[in-house]
Amino acid sequence: MEHLRPTEISDLPDERLEDIFNFLQDPNDFLSVAGTCNRWNDIMSYRKTERLFGKVLPILLKSDLLPLRTMLTLRQISKKWKQAVEFHLEEDPSRLESKYDLEETEQVNRFITHANNLPQGGNPFIGKYLSISLRDPGAYDSIHQHIQQHGNLLKSITMSFFSPIQFASMLGGIPNLEKLSIFDLIDAWDIEDEADALPLPPLLRLNNLCISIFANGVQADDDDRYQRLLSFLLTAYGEQLTTLKCPPKVLRVGGISNLLPNIRRLELIKELVFTDAYTQPDLQVLSQVEWRLHTLSISCCYIPMTAELMTALNNFCTKLEDLEISIQLEENFDTDSLVCFPCLKKLKLGITSELRSVPLAMKDRLMTLVGVVPNLEEFDVILQNNGTLCDVVWSMEMMSNIVNAFPKMTEFRALLRSL
Repeated sequence: MEHLRPTEISDLPDERLEDIFNFLQDPNDFLSVAGTCNRWNDIMSYRKTERLFGKVLPILLKSDLLPLRTMLTLRQISKKWKQAVEFHLEEDPSRLESKYDLEETEQVNRFITHANNLPQGGNPFIGKYLSISLRDPGAYDSIHQHIQQHGNLLKSITMSFFSPIQFASMLGGIPNLEKLSIFDLIDAWDIEDEADALPLPPLLRLNNLCISIFANGVQADDDDRYQRLLSFLLTAYGEQLTTLKCPPKVLRVGGISNLLPNIRRLELIKELVFTDAYTQPDLQVLSQVEWRLHTLSISCCYIPMTAELMTALNNFCTKLEDLEISIQLEENFDTDSLVCFPCLKKLKLGITSELRSVPLAMKDRLMTLVGVVPNLEEFDVILQNNGTLCDVVWSMEMMSNIVNAFPKMTEFRALLRSL
């Protein structure tokens, strides 16, 4: 009877080996296989540049080694390279955002030059993201031309120093916009009633609005103008928004609750670093809006645990799933003063106090939070004061006890620091 020899990998034809080697993801593995023997090297050398490009590209993107001009050029070399570039950018669009932050005139001009050098019909917005500060009015026409040709591919744009007409016209060329961020806009709006007649285009996919330093350095006598511009913008797009990032003064726009009926994510930020971000009226407005928030972030400032703050938080407690807040504590602080959040899954809690004993005592107090946030899954806590915390140590056992106290907790991170 003839002896049957087991099949070895060397028995496979070249085309089957190539199919197998195509599953390699790491470029180092690709090169290791090529160095195994002459036959495998010949197989790996076939269309080597084309096949290896898609494996090396994520490393170059992550390391930010490719300038924008190179990225635009690579897409023109072959269909395979274009597919590889667009696939990896679609997988993680944020990788390219920094390359499209056009804040200075030189950056804007360099982008325009690269875009103009592309073959006819070439798309310069490969990351679907654009951040542009139009400090040089002369650059508007060139930017606008590319927006009109390829703006339908953009999903996110940040705009600064645009006039009202420029602002509306640029938006008109980005029909698929999902996120709009506005910085320093009011400085360019010199005609008081121009906004009243400004034809803002429909943006049916827009759901995320960020307003930051909308009125940089605005004076008290300009406050009405500020509110009028905000009201105009929110009237145009407010009903479709689900995410809003803004300074507290945006909450003072008349009828804000009705203008933004579908907000689910709210992030309050400071306009300027050295201003008082959250006043009693701000928190009172927040407690009155009829939003069914899933996420609330009150950042950049430590807030006293006042009745107004508790009322505001209580307004959203039945739906809230994600809360980020920084609070100032008095000596008699009790975690029971926090309202019950039955749906809360993520909590980022910053705690500061003048009392050196608070970080020490908070280890035990945090254990009582289980009755306040019973379904918590992720918990970040930052404890700080003006004292020296070098002798304050949270043991692994203590942290384990906190995690075990919450039946659904999967992540717990704690940071102790001095101011």
